[in-house]
Amino acid sequence: MRIAVFMGGTSSEKEISLKSGEAVLESLQKQGYDAYGVILDERNQVSAFVDNDYDLAYLVLHGGNGENGKIQAVVLDILGKKYTGSGVLASAITMDKDKTKQIAQSVGIKTPKSYRTVEEIERFPVIIKPVDEGSSKGLFLCNNKEEAEEAVKKLAKPIIEDYIIGEELTVGVLNGEALGVLKIIPQADVLYDYDSKYAKGGSVHEFPAKIENKSYKEAMKIAEKIHSEFGMKGISRSDFILSEGELYFLEVNSSPGMTKTSLIPDLATLKGYSFDDIVRITVETFLE
Repeated sequence: MRIAVFMGGTSSEKEISLKSGEAVLESLQKQGYDAYGVILDERNQVSAFVDNDYDLAYLVLHGGNGENGKIQAVVLDILGKKYTGSGVLASAITMDKDKTKQIAQSVGIKTPKSYRTVEEIERFPVIIKPVDEGSSKGLFLCNNKEEAEEAVKKLAKPIIEDYIIGEELTVGVLNGEALGVLKIIPQADVLYDYDSKYAKGGSVHEFPAKIENKSYKEAMKIAEKIHSEFGMKGISRSDFILSEGELYFLEVNSSPGMTKTSLIPDLATLKGYSFDDIVRITVETFLE
């Protein structure tokens, strides 16, 4: 059995994908799997999957065509190849933050209020971010109308929502079961941005999160519900803000980071799993 670890791609998250992919590949090889890496770029997003020999495509692609379902739909499903992670529909919907929020709201999950235009904003500050990017790329905290207008100009497809002050929480889900709740404590400033996520010392991960037991259990339950409602497979990670005892769902990631500073490896330890365990379980799950 051969496993090809696909990483890189063309999105703004390519650098993180490469780091995640290298970590996964190292783990697979250490565990004795016949595994090798394939780096995607602008030229080989189809040919890389057609020309290589593998029994399982281990997808470690963040953002863009790897996380929005296009590679799965246009290449892997047509080839009849097995691959890790969520399928086409779940990947496509959850990559769109606006659609994700709408569906979450329809099943009773609370989210920050959204606005279509700057003129609709009822109060400041607001968060403005790309509707289809991850890793907090292009994230703006805007305190007034002028800042909001400038932020919107910089983004092709912006989503505008109320900035909820509270504790940043995230919940990992593996094969439908919540791993636990982790609190993210940014060190540089109050906003959990790209540098806070990936720069060494950018944030502190408190796991398990020191919050009220009721909120802890509720976050786990909502994350499992999100995973199920969207038909997600393998690993997902749901992000929340806890403000004055109320949980606000922000977004869900169908292909969360697997770098040394990523959140899923920390969350996995709450169930007694090592990084290698998560990688092995993923392989076993999608080879069935």
